[in-house]
Amino acid sequence: MTKPVVLITCKQMQVELPHHRSRIEQLGYTVIAPDLGDRQQFESSDLLAMSSNVVGMIAGDDQLDRHFFEGCPQLKTVIRWGIGMDSVDREAAKQRGVSVRNTPGVFGAEVADSAFGYILNLARGHMIIDASIRRGEWPKFEGITLANSRLGIVGYGAIGREIARRGLGFGMDVVAFDPFAAPESAGASLIELDPLLSSSRFVVLACPLTSETRHLINAQRLAHMRADAFLINVARGPVVHEAELIKALQQGRLAGAALDVYEEEPLPIESELRSLSNVVLGAHNASNTREGVKRASTTAVDFLIEELTR
Repeated sequence: MTKPVVLITCKQMQVELPHHRSRIEQLGYTVIAPDLGDRQQFESSDLLAMSSNVVGMIAGDDQLDRHFFEGCPQLKTVIRWGIGMDSVDREAAKQRGVSVRNTPGVFGAEVADSAFGYILNLARGHMIIDASIRRGEWPKFEGITLANSRLGIVGYGAIGREIARRGLGFGMDVVAFDPFAAPESAGASLIELDPLLSSSRFVVLACPLTSETRHLINAQRLAHMRADAFLINVARGPVVHEAELIKALQQGRLAGAALDVYEEEPLPIESELRSLSNVVLGAHNASNTREGVKRASTTAVDFLIEELTR
């Protein structure tokens, strides 16, 4: 009799799989971890080719659409390794009786550290200075003091709160916008979005991607921001209307930006973002530390086993 299959498609989880494989196999499952090669994720058509006998899955940013769920009749649960759920058609999963979970709270500190790395680069020009020194120059970049500067955080979940803690440690005036945050549990002052954008020197996006937050930062919202302000996105690329951000940066209506995520990933070679000297570019890697990967992978396997043994 063929054993039921657990499919592991998340690259980071595959790195940790040797530490967890026996936990899954001793429950009677075959573990399959297909090589992604140079790809970041699988399309649903790729996944369907592997779907025979799959009852559980630990996924990365794979395309888990209606087509996928309808083609996996034995699937019981999907664990989305990490935080983002925007690649999952949760309604289709629900209709097929498939439970879907992510691993919330596992990367708050890591993403907050990265956000502050971006803030410091924008405020003090470390990357610009480094490039100049390598050219034989000796620049005197006039930076920005973080103490008493206003830090605005959009999205006040686990990551947003960790960013706030770091901002307060730097002596910044920290405000946040999140319609779902409880005021009494806030370390930052909760205010509405437009006042946050118009008053903050540094704006960090740390919200999930939903239908409400897609293109939340567009031309209209960018017009609310100070001309000397900086935008940092460690959330999801489509939270920002990229073309309208580029236009604002080119026209000097924004001092700069740091982007860990983009509307299209990897960032296309022809993207105008690559030519802007006031933009710091990342590679959707803010959460990626050894400790964070171990923590998220252990949680993902715990959740997988919990769901399969209900």
